[in-house]
Amino acid sequence: MEVDRILADGAIYVTNAEEELDRKILREEQLYFIDNQVEAIDTFLADTEEVNDDGEVRALRDQLRTMKGKLERKAAEFLAKQDGEELPPEGEDELPPAEMAEALVAYGNDFIGVAEKALTKKVSKIEDVEKWEAPLATLNSFLADSELVAAEHPDLPKVRQEVRARKLELRKRIDDMIQDWRTRDVTAKE
Repeated sequence: MEVDRILADGAIYVTNAEEELDRKILREEQLYFIDNQVEAIDTFLADTEEVNDDGEVRALRDQLRTMKGKLERKAAEFLAKQDGEELPPEGEDELPPAEMAEALVAYGNDFIGVAEKALTKKVSKIEDVEKWEAPLATLNSFLADSELVAAEHPDLPKVRQEVRARKLELRKRIDDMIQDWRTRDVTAKE
């Protein structure tokens, strides 16, 4: 990806996240919008990791990572309030980096299995692409969440590499399916 495009796209995600953070949650159904913003940020972070050496991109990615945390916290606070509970103060419920990395190795291996299962599914209609999209979103989330602690566990870089390979395969299949669907749609109209 070219840096100018990354910065432009990232600015849109920042604006969308700011709007969502400013919006008051009145009903649980509104959490859907927060989930969408978090998924978009995860995808952006997973897709731009290789460009993190650019200072502007790194600053933008850091800003989006912070906003993702705020969005997740906002949703968790709403759900806790619905259950009559309170969340611990911010930061107190976080695992130390080494423990987080160890947990992510286990999660990553589980997610690789989920992706492998998804890749065996036959998708022949555009309506069925969701069979690949949901696992792809999970892989993007894993890559975004594990990036900062990758050096904390010797197995985590390898797991991340395997997750990235499954991500690329799922993304390619989705893109191919969409392209095929568009081609058939154009051909049908002629």
